[in-house]
Amino acid sequence: MDVRRVFLWFVPAAVGLATALVFAGGFAAGVTGRLGRPVADDLLPRPTPAPAAPRTGAFRIVALGDSLTRGAGDASGGYPERVAKALRAAGTTVEVENLGVDGAETKDLLRKLTDPETRRPLAGARLILLSISGNDLSHSLRGGPPGGGPESEDPTVAARQAASSHLRSILSAIREANGSAPIRLLGLYNPFPEGFDPLLARKALLAWNVALEEASFSVPGAVVVPTADLFAERPDRLAADRFHPGPAGYDEIAVRVVSTLGAGAKPPSLARQSSP
Repeated sequence: MDVRRVFLWFVPAAVGLATALVFAGGFAAGVTGRLGRPVADDLLPRPTPAPAAPRTGAFRIVALGDSLTRGAGDASGGYPERVAKALRAAGTTVEVENLGVDGAETKDLLRKLTDPETRRPLAGARLILLSISGNDLSHSLRGGPPGGGPESEDPTVAARQAASSHLRSILSAIREANGSAPIRLLGLYNPFPEGFDPLLARKALLAWNVALEEASFSVPGAVVVPTADLFAERPDRLAADRFHPGPAGYDEIAVRVVSTLGAGAKPPSLARQSSP
């Protein structure tokens, strides 16, 4: 056989045949999915990744103070839980941390606010509820009823002055722990038992509520919520001890608190519901 003919015809033919076999094998593997991505995948619609769920934190209420905050006289959590219930009814997720302590005076709460375990929940609060100083007043009456003579003889005066000083420090400490959450401080209603001179009792109560207002002036976002009128001539709103509110009384306090929350202080859902 002519060697030149072998190189000119048979070698190229053999190379071509081998190339064709390799191509055919690769094509078959690609179509069947044994090599790379199956061709059929390109014909399928690509799934769209699900968007990440938005993170929504609960509207957190922290309640501080005395037995009114704790809810003495009521099995349903007092006014803090009723405020939360009103906000939940508007579609808001609400959590309540109630740090109320029976019998607490202003000096006790001021001491409590130095504890990091108290300041920590305050930092994340969206609303801060506060009832304090009623025990300062009622405990001062152990020295006798408020008198009509000189203030130096009135046992409630020194107690009011001390409580006012403590309260200013309390509100400042709360605002230091949380720079923006609304603070709602309950005003006092008549704590005097029967037998006290009604006029002198009202005079002492008025002076005390004025002191609460004055203490709140220097703290942005702090508002005193009046309660004296809610219980005047309304013993049906008191608990059996005739000292703490009963369920009807806590209802009224909660309504009053919610009414003080402007659009900027309410959860978004409640703010929208309240807008004209």
